[in-house]
Amino acid sequence: MFWWEKPFVRIFFFYTAGILLVSQMPSLQAVPLMVFLFITVLLILFAVLLYYLNRSWNLSWVNGLVLGLVIFFLGIFSTAFHYSETAGEEIKNREGIFLAGVIREPVIREKTVKVLLQVDGKLSAKDTLFKPVKVLAFIAKDSLAETLKYGDRLVLKGRLAKPGRPKNSGEFDYAGFLKMNGIAYTLYLRPGQWKYLGYAPSNPFISVAGKARRYLLHALKVNGLDDQRLAVVAAMLLGYDDLMNPELEQQYVTAGAMHILCVSGLHVGIVYLVMNFLLSFIGKNKAGRIIKPAVMLIVVWAYALLTGLSPSVSRAAIMISLFIIAGALNRVNDPYNTLAASAVLLLFFNPLLLYNVGFQLSYSAVLGILIFYRPIYNLLYIKYNIPDKIWAIVAVSVAAQLGTFPLAAHYFHYFPVYFWITNIFVIPLSFVIIAGGFAFIVFSWVSYVSHLLGIALSGAVYLLNKLVGLAGILPYHGFYDLYFPWPKVILVYGLILLMFMVLLKKNIKYLLPSMLVLLLLVGYQTLDKLRLLRQEKVILYSLNKHTAFDFIDGQNHVCLVDSALFSNPEQAGYQMENSRISLGLTENYTLIDTGFQQQGSGFYYNGEFGFFNSFRFLVINGKFPYHRMKGKKQKLDAIISRGKAYFDPEAVSKVFDFGILIADASVPAWKRRKLEVWAKANGVSYYDVRKTGAWVLDMKKKGFSWGKQ
Repeated sequence: MFWWEKPFVRIFFFYTAGILLVSQMPSLQAVPLMVFLFITVLLILFAVLLYYLNRSWNLSWVNGLVLGLVIFFLGIFSTAFHYSETAGEEIKNREGIFLAGVIREPVIREKTVKVLLQVDGKLSAKDTLFKPVKVLAFIAKDSLAETLKYGDRLVLKGRLAKPGRPKNSGEFDYAGFLKMNGIAYTLYLRPGQWKYLGYAPSNPFISVAGKARRYLLHALKVNGLDDQRLAVVAAMLLGYDDLMNPELEQQYVTAGAMHILCVSGLHVGIVYLVMNFLLSFIGKNKAGRIIKPAVMLIVVWAYALLTGLSPSVSRAAIMISLFIIAGALNRVNDPYNTLAASAVLLLFFNPLLLYNVGFQLSYSAVLGILIFYRPIYNLLYIKYNIPDKIWAIVAVSVAAQLGTFPLAAHYFHYFPVYFWITNIFVIPLSFVIIAGGFAFIVFSWVSYVSHLLGIALSGAVYLLNKLVGLAGILPYHGFYDLYFPWPKVILVYGLILLMFMVLLKKNIKYLLPSMLVLLLLVGYQTLDKLRLLRQEKVILYSLNKHTAFDFIDGQNHVCLVDSALFSNPEQAGYQMENSRISLGLTENYTLIDTGFQQQGSGFYYNGEFGFFNSFRFLVINGKFPYHRMKGKKQKLDAIISRGKAYFDPEAVSKVFDFGILIADASVPAWKRRKLEVWAKANGVSYYDVRKTGAWVLDMKKKGFSWGKQ
């Protein structure tokens, strides 16, 4: 690869290195911005001076290194600046009456309306001025809340809450996610806690795009599309995926076709092709070379704005814009340089997009297609047109999967086996639906034409859903519970690239490095397997108002749960799933009230008393009916309190000698306060699972070691 022909590739690596440094070292976020700015300016001046003093070709790498350091510190400065801007000013009194504006189209859910607000004022007896902050509000659903839209001004009465950090190992970091998006607080509002003040949008373009999206959603709904067919078309055409139910969405995940529901390069590319065809009549004179690219740029960005400017859409729009501009200027367009340029532009405006899953998957998919598609396609020569097109779809699907598989396995723990078959049908059909959807947008104002197009779209989506659903009934349709931590992701990507060079590029010199990476991967897997086989733990999960205890011996385990979780384990799926997968466990739930005993497992539990190897415990749910026997008190390692009914810990201490008193997540606040007060007064170790996070006992550590997971 000739790096000097791809300057934005080099810029991307230096710039993202600066982003990663600041993001992974929180102490740097506290450094004054002027320090980074001063260093950056000094480096720029040094680079300019060096450019004029060092004209030697042999020492040109010095100029490149200094310029790279300039870009590196620009990445540091922009990231630190972004953190300082999105952190917002800490509001000392977070309770009161606030003024706010809706800054994103609301999402109507089953019981609430999710609204992103910018709080920019406070009304109280002692007015407090503060920097505007983003607040994610959940408003109880009613007829008025459902009419909210971008640009509405509201007055609110409530308490701004700081989102809490995850309390279980591997649990999705919702607070971190909000912080990455510049959201400082959350807010829950009941009817009567807010009032509508008026309509005052800050950005007219976003306002118009929101009105157009609402109009088109209504037009689709009244022209032959029912709820779930409307959900698919809305997601594919407008980037509005909030209508999808979990069952239908899971079918697309299982089939490996989720990518068509996310507006991305495929959709923006179709807009480009259609506009290029419609404007083909414009001549190649001087005026035509200006008018055609200008119109195409306007249409591409208007569609990107209509779909909400997600990272994948923004990436595609920037890439196609650069392609259009390069064509207008008669410049050669390098796809790698263009891809890197689009990434740098997006990261310049928001450096933390680097951590956005959609951003990562979008770029890895395109990079996979750029690297792998042509060599895979060239493996077979097919004479006839239709089979050749089918093979091209298979080749592009495999290339995209090679680019995204390690990342997707890291985030979603799943790999669809039949993606290459489903895409043969799904991609052409999605092309028809998207093209038909664009025609619907154009003719939505003509009633009989829009009605016919709506019926046609409904039929096409019905066929698409049926084809996608077939993948789920095929045997071995996917690999579940894949565990891909970052070291494994990096090793797998390295192995894919090296084996690609050996097998498809026929470059034998990469064989030894590929074997070394394979050995490292096997060694990593072996060590991880030994870790799983040696583990011996007790985990009390922190689940809102629920009980879940895990007893783990190697890869065997029993998870005791309350009746609500036992009948509906999906309630705690996102909080427990990542932990379960990292520990190499399957779902094995047992009702805590019934007791459990397994021969040869070292675990016994009768609904109250239990032991797990050398760990002895008592679970109390209600009154404590036991009395002290003659002689010494019985020894236990832990007393675990669950449920709402109170018990007297003093009576327990007279019967048992125990190491720690634990209140699980089902214990209400008043009861936890009483237990904590008693424990402090009597010098007893106390642990509040709901307050502190999951309690973990690692029995492999000498003398038992417990603490937050």
